[in-house]
Amino acid sequence: MNIMGVLARDDREFTLIYSSNTRVGKHTLSYIQGIRDKVNAIDIAQTKVPDTVWAELAETMGMSVGDLVDKRVVKADDTSEFDTNDWLKIIQNNNEVLTQPIAINGKKTQQIVNPTDVLKFFNVDSAGLEKTMHTEKPTIKPTSNGKND
Repeated sequence: MNIMGVLARDDREFTLIYSSNTRVGKHTLSYIQGIRDKVNAIDIAQTKVPDTVWAELAETMGMSVGDLVDKRVVKADDTSEFDTNDWLKIIQNNNEVLTQPIAINGKKTQQIVNPTDVLKFFNVDSAGLEKTMHTEKPTIKPTSNGKND
């Protein structure tokens, strides 16, 4: 398993920390793979992220480390007594508890609840798709002025 280095905080670089073992993680990654700028995708199922990075991410978003975890996935009856170290162990040993990937761009950091939200976070215009296609008739006339090209 790889060990992640220093967390990049560059306005020109997009970073996504996700688990490939979750639906939202896989779908969020697929949305940003079309971005032409550099995307640093960190799959925590393959790459170990240091505890200090998890703590920094949580602090940056005004959360505790436990808030990064989907409690519905944790196999424990009562998590109310868990401290930061307990949550870090859970994340390190069960990557699927990170059901909401974390997007980073410069100083902005956000957990992504819905995969399409990553497009807004990274200021991507809906992958360039026309939103009025269903209300306008398509152009079906030849555009080569009658010449065979």
